[in-house]
Amino acid sequence: MAEPVLRIEEVFNPHDIARACAQNERHRRNSDWLQMHWADVLPQARGKFLAVAGQEPFVANTPEEAWAWVATMHPEDDGAIVQYVRPETGPRIYAGQR
Repeated sequence: MAEPVLRIEEVFNPHDIARACAQNERHRRNSDWLQMHWADVLPQARGKFLAVAGQEPFVANTPEEAWAWVATMHPEDDGAIVQYVRPETGPRIYAGQR
């Protein structure tokens, strides 16, 4: 198995920079929306995958289903978020860790 290669490049093309900045802005808007609406989506999202695109939520059983919804309903939003929401509430206990 080949070692993974990490390549870092500077980007000078104004079009590429503008595209990346626009994607970051779309992601920021989705993230801000989620922070403001956690209480609205949390009960039904526990134990499932939550997608946010176009500042709109969708709860799915699998990540593939969530990404398919994003692609169908918000194909222009390349700043979408899909994340798993833990099923349980309460504190986590990490015993025996240093």
